[in-house]
Amino acid sequence: MKKVAMKHFKRIVVLCGAQSYEREVSLESGEVVFQALKKMYPTFLWVLDLNELPWVGLSPNEDLIFPVIHGDFGEDGQLQTLLEERGFTYIGSGPIASSLCIDKLRSKQFALEHSIPVLPAMELQAKQALSKEEIEHTLGSTSFVLKPVDKGSSLGVYLCSDFSNLQEVWENLHKSGKVKEALPYPLDRCRWMLERRIKGRELTVGLLHGKALSVGEICPQQGFYDYEHKYTDGMCTYQFPASLPEEAAQRLQQISEKFFQAAGCRDFGRADFMMDTDGNPWFLEMNTIPGMTLHHSLLPKSAACLGISFEELLKRLVDHACDRFLKK
Repeated sequence: MKKVAMKHFKRIVVLCGAQSYEREVSLESGEVVFQALKKMYPTFLWVLDLNELPWVGLSPNEDLIFPVIHGDFGEDGQLQTLLEERGFTYIGSGPIASSLCIDKLRSKQFALEHSIPVLPAMELQAKQALSKEEIEHTLGSTSFVLKPVDKGSSLGVYLCSDFSNLQEVWENLHKSGKVKEALPYPLDRCRWMLERRIKGRELTVGLLHGKALSVGEICPQQGFYDYEHKYTDGMCTYQFPASLPEEAAQRLQQISEKFFQAAGCRDFGRADFMMDTDGNPWFLEMNTIPGMTLHHSLLPKSAACLGISFEELLKRLVDHACDRFLKK
């Protein structure tokens, strides 16, 4: 492929890795993005081992940064703050939008303030005694979803069929002191939330420069779209575009654009939803650095429905960031 000229910058630096329970996904996303970008631009892949950025060899006047670090450090605003303090131009949302979107409780409250429908939720503190009456009254439900407030990739999510099941899960967490054998979050380092559980369809909408792409549906073979289903071949099927009435699809796209713009998100993102059996959409979260793996990631699938190839998706992100630099 012929190299594409890049405005002003000498190269793109793709950042991936760091210390997070989503590190492996970040490494895969980073490699895929790097391989695609290097066909068009001078590109360097930088794998971070720590949640810090060595500045040696980086120049804000020569390097365009493309962070592909999911979860901790990459999506919580820490990395974005460091880049802005040094004057770097980078692809993706800024510190304020990033820190808002990774916090599911804050983003729920923000959505409510903007008339976006969300499921009732409440925060739980480690070692907190659970009250059946309080929880069922607050959430308006007898079944629940327990999850960390600020972790991604559906890590540490538990579906609880009733209060007894919830209590058993909560007690086992405290006995083991960690979230799961394969995902050992220290219990006291997690903020927890409890959300009303509903049955329905899992839907997602990719966004590019604030405009919604195609609506997709995730169909796990069993259970729900957890970490294992997301990144194990054959455990999920995907329908892009989702089989929805046009009006329902447009509603999801409008909600996605509304939250993206109101939160001050930038460049790209992915909004996730549940749709209940009555066809009501419930906004779950906005991912500010969505996965970019070849076979499992949803944003590239959402873009492909509109004829936007992976390379074209990346090119549009790079062009927009270059224009943003020149406007400064």
